[in-house]
Amino acid sequence: MKVGVALIPSPDTIESIIKLQQKIISICPLYPILYKTFNLPHLTLLQGRFDNSINWLTLILNLQDYWQRQQYSQKYKLIKLEYKSPGWYFLILQQQLIFLELHNFVFSALKNNLFVTEEDLNKDISLYDDLEKNNYIKYGYRYIGNAFYPHITLGQTIDKSRDPNQADWIHLVESFTAKHIIKLERITIYQVGEHGSHAKILYSVKI
Repeated sequence: MKVGVALIPSPDTIESIIKLQQKIISICPLYPILYKTFNLPHLTLLQGRFDNSINWLTLILNLQDYWQRQQYSQKYKLIKLEYKSPGWYFLILQQQLIFLELHNFVFSALKNNLFVTEEDLNKDISLYDDLEKNNYIKYGYRYIGNAFYPHITLGQTIDKSRDPNQADWIHLVESFTAKHIIKLERITIYQVGEHGSHAKILYSVKI
């Protein structure tokens, strides 16, 4: 089982992101489908396969304490939509350095507990850049360290390539980013589902 550490938006923010995805899907099919109770919109700090020695409750409480000591804001502007091969569309938030600091905190605590299986190594990573490839081969996750890429996933296209009709729906994202502030409300430890989705909450704390 793969496990992830993530930041989760408020219920109102979750609902608005789900509605945005639904509007886009009517023009450009994306998956996995986002929901309010599973496959939650989220910002991943780290995910992978971990050995059984981790005390996840201690980790999430330490991360909660770190967040509060740093006095991070809970509200962030969306600045743009980005495409990432193969076929992914991401919402990018401002204040990327804050999320990198949180990622580094989590990775420092967990890097010695990560492992990779033969199944992981059989995955096609040909479209990753060199740093992402090295991360995936070593840790089983592409977005680590200097390759960390904080984002909220809108979804992946069916054919895993850039949508040639992106111009037909980009206005939906532009309108959304102009009107909405992303409020982050919780930290979760979660079971990773298909395509890196936030399938099931294992631990959750407010921030």
